[in-house]
Amino acid sequence: MNKLPEYLPKFFEVVKEQIEKDQERWGQTWAKRSKEGQEERAYERFRDYYDQWKNAGTPIPWLKIVGEAFIAWTRETQNFIQEI
Repeated sequence: MNKLPEYLPKFFEVVKEQIEKDQERWGQTWAKRSKEGQEERAYERFRDYYDQWKNAGTPIPWLKIVGEAFIAWTRETQNFIQEI
């Protein structure tokens, strides 16, 4: 059995692909929201994913959750200046 860190290269690869697809689809819309309130926005989005899974059997989109976490991390740690 592999140790968890051994999965990181493949994980980073597929996360990057997902973020690139999202970037193409959504552009810089992530930068139009501030870090204030992002916890509530993320929680609501995660709850929506859960409801879709529970009520319709839609798989939870783990890569999109990672993308949301990446955006939040970027806003909090990378001297983020909100675009208007």
